Amino acid sequence: MPRYFFDVANGHRLFDSVGFVCEDDFAALIRGSVIAIGVSLDKPEEDPERRIAIIDDQGREIGHVPVYAKPSAKRPTGK
Repeated sequence: MPRYFFDVANGHRLFDSVGFVCEDDFAALIRGSVIAIGVSLDKPEEDPERRIAIIDDQGREIGHVPVYAKPSAKRPTGK
């Protein structure tokens, strides 16, 4: 199974040097969504540019997932 890397991008990039083994691109996109939720809970600041870039084992970005601010009662989706 291929390995995917999940970089945090928001003007500068925090590179994932370990990655995760995922079944396919779709599974990697789901993993990226889960990581984005974790990042939003850990670092809840507002930044409309912040996202998780999903990189395949060939170094190509196959997609990205936005990271929203921490969810609250007023904004349950974090948007």
